[in-house]
Amino acid sequence: MKKITYFVIILLLITACVTTKKYYVNGKYDKAIAHAVKKIKANPNNKKEIIYLEKSFNIANQYDLERINFLRAEGRPENWGEILDLYINLQNRQSLIQSILPLKLDGRNLNFPYVNYDEDIIYAKKKAAEYWYAKGKQLLVSGDRFQARQAYEYFMNIKNYFPSYQDVDQLITQASHQGVTRVGLVFENNTIYNLPSNYVNELFNLDFQRLNNKWIQYYPQINQNEKYHYIIKLNLKAILLSPAEVSHNETIKTKKIQDGTEVLLDSNNDVVKDSLGNPVRVPRIVEVSCKLIETIQSRSARLTGDVTYFEVETQNVITTKPLTTDYFFKYITYTANGDLRALDKDILPKLGEVLVPFPNDIEMIIGATDLFKNAFFNLLLENRWNIK
Repeated sequence: MKKITYFVIILLLITACVTTKKYYVNGKYDKAIAHAVKKIKANPNNKKEIIYLEKSFNIANQYDLERINFLRAEGRPENWGEILDLYINLQNRQSLIQSILPLKLDGRNLNFPYVNYDEDIIYAKKKAAEYWYAKGKQLLVSGDRFQARQAYEYFMNIKNYFPSYQDVDQLITQASHQGVTRVGLVFENNTIYNLPSNYVNELFNLDFQRLNNKWIQYYPQINQNEKYHYIIKLNLKAILLSPAEVSHNETIKTKKIQDGTEVLLDSNNDVVKDSLGNPVRVPRIVEVSCKLIETIQSRSARLTGDVTYFEVETQNVITTKPLTTDYFFKYITYTANGDLRALDKDILPKLGEVLVPFPNDIEMIIGATDLFKNAFFNLLLENRWNIK
């Protein structure tokens, strides 16, 4: 707890040491401006903050305006997005400064002339939207899902500035569908057992919300009319079932217990009496024993297989992972012969229980499948990075 407290104190001290000057020296002019404005609001006569505010504002504006002039002179349509961001920076920076004006430094009024960037921003928005729209449509034509994702970002850029722009809503829907990586799950039974008809549905009844995201979707049922980019095949290679077994363990349990009371004798075997002359009685301790017979019913099932990741477009196997789980059935009953007081309290309620029917082959397989299913899902989670 002390270590955490010390860490917090050190972190606060480091944070407190960050000054407008440090931001300025490191070329972080907008951070320097924001920091200075905060300080000046608290103290309008803070000369040091005002100095670095003016320096930071002039340099930041100069940089942005020079960059805008260069990008516009270059004449590349893809530049309009950056130009738009720069104009918005200029406007936001100006608005922040306006909140603390007027300012004076050494008797002079600081000159922060107001510039109306509205027309420049509107024009840049239109030009950027034109480029994003044309480029996005061009990317969609390629049919490549990764380019469709980039197209989606372009269309969403338009949506951020123009809620209604031509057919961009339909294009967003198209890009969303076209950009998805579809992962189909396939089950293959290579064992000697005929599994129940709903076996695969239950095996693939997984929490796909933990696997799916905007661009990757898993499908537990293959649709022949749908295109898949990856196929994940779960190959069940063997089911090993042990025979039903009954074993017995016999143990002798002994315990020292109190069995009534007895008269206390001294070292001469004379009766010890209390102050009233009555015999002193003490607990009588005896050792009791009991034979405990433990009957164990047991059976096991092992499922072995592997999981193969196959990329459809390249026709390549990405990886194959082994998968094995063991399921155990175990039931214990007890019988006793002797003094039951020698037994532990948790054993007593179990005395007299009868043997239960052993699970059949299908029941054992279903029990093992629950573990196999969980192991399969964990494998999918661990190997998500294989899917792009």
